[in-house]
Amino acid sequence: MLNQNRRRQIAEENKTAGSMSALDAYLNRVYKYVVLVPTSVAATSAVVYTISKFVGWYDDVSGIGLFFFDLTNIIYFCIAMYFFKTGLAGDEEVKRQKLKKHKIAVGIVIMTQFNFTAYLIPYRQWWVFAPFFIAFTVFFFDMKLTSWVSAGVLLSTFLSWFIRKDVLWEPRGKYMCPNILFRISYLSIFTFLLLSLTYFGGKYLVEELEKYANYDTLTHLLNRRSMDNYLHEAKAQAETGRSSFCILMADIDDFKRVNDTYGHDCGDEVLKHVAHTIMTGVNKTDNVFRWGGEEICILLKATEEQAVAVAERIRLDIENDSLNYRDETVVSVTLTMGISPYKSGMTIQEMMDDADAKLYWGKKHGKNRVVSVLPEE
Repeated sequence: MLNQNRRRQIAEENKTAGSMSALDAYLNRVYKYVVLVPTSVAATSAVVYTISKFVGWYDDVSGIGLFFFDLTNIIYFCIAMYFFKTGLAGDEEVKRQKLKKHKIAVGIVIMTQFNFTAYLIPYRQWWVFAPFFIAFTVFFFDMKLTSWVSAGVLLSTFLSWFIRKDVLWEPRGKYMCPNILFRISYLSIFTFLLLSLTYFGGKYLVEELEKYANYDTLTHLLNRRSMDNYLHEAKAQAETGRSSFCILMADIDDFKRVNDTYGHDCGDEVLKHVAHTIMTGVNKTDNVFRWGGEEICILLKATEEQAVAVAERIRLDIENDSLNYRDETVVSVTLTMGISPYKSGMTIQEMMDDADAKLYWGKKHGKNRVVSVLPEE
């Protein structure tokens, strides 16, 4: 059983790690990469265009236009270095604001870079690279960002065909119409693919990340990283009078003896057995978390009376249902639980401490029991 100091340490970790979604965790890891890549490509292109201008390859490129092009890339680089150094430090709201600002900055960089390139450099096929610019947004798996950048780049592309048709079109006579259809088809198909990748990547890949980030791999219970949000949501609903809830702390009795007697593999099977019994003993609206080691936290959307009845039923099920380990050994375990009902004004930490105190009392006074009220000393 975890001591209270360790509980408080874990609770503090939950405030930061547990509040991050899987997508936030993914972005936290690749953040510096997605900050630097678009601006690095932009800066490289600016250097290449400038050198090309000086060696005489692009004499018809406007010197003033190229100057402003280089100036914008210097600004991009400074902004990127600011994002790079500050990273995603801070609480959840700070992270959200930083990501929002960075997404806006990346979108502006892409749009400006594409337009500078299309109008400055006399190359007839720049329109082909429109999907390349849009692809930089896919790293975020943000459908809104990719959509508006796609719309902006495509609109700029279409307008450029008319504004600079002397450069962006080649006289083709009777082939002009098929050429237009080819360009539109190419851009439409690639944009559709990029949007699909963004959508399905965000929906299914991130769902898988959520599964691994929020669930314990052994018991398949929710892990303590995900617990904070569920508990605070239940507290918010209780404060409005919409529902009641209780926190139950459960601990497998003499679990060390099981490990020492039958081995850690058997201990793992016991954990899975107990977790399954608890999961099948609560409603779908309730949540069960592996808190640590052999300890399990249960969030019941119920009154104290209802929670006691549920806890007693689970306790009896575990007591009466032995585990047949590898068809060779019958292992019996029991469970002790402490219950803390929500009362107006209580914090989550106070409820956790209350449930833990009741659990500790139950472990000291015979085990295999449900404790909802501490006897007066």
